Amino acid sequence: MPTELTNKQVVCRKPHRCTWCGEWIEKKKPAQYRSGVHEGDFHSDYFHPECYSAMCNSDLGYENEFEPMAQDRGKKWEESASNL
Repeated sequence: MPTELTNKQVVCRKPHRCTWCGEWIEKKKPAQYRSGVHEGDFHSDYFHPECYSAMCNSDLGYENEFEPMAQDRGKKWEESASNL
């Protein structure tokens, strides 16, 4: 079971890849930042706000694993073309 350490909205100080869609989140743009420990390994993720919302509202669920950077930007897992 993953342990979440941080989950907050941030303004990026440098570009980051969105964990949901794989597109770049530009410097000075809002993002959702999460960090945690899963199976003993530290991880951190950045999401576009719309991608974070899509992940949380997806049938896949917030706690379930998904293929990183493989969804359509801002679309729930079950709406992404790669999953149809």
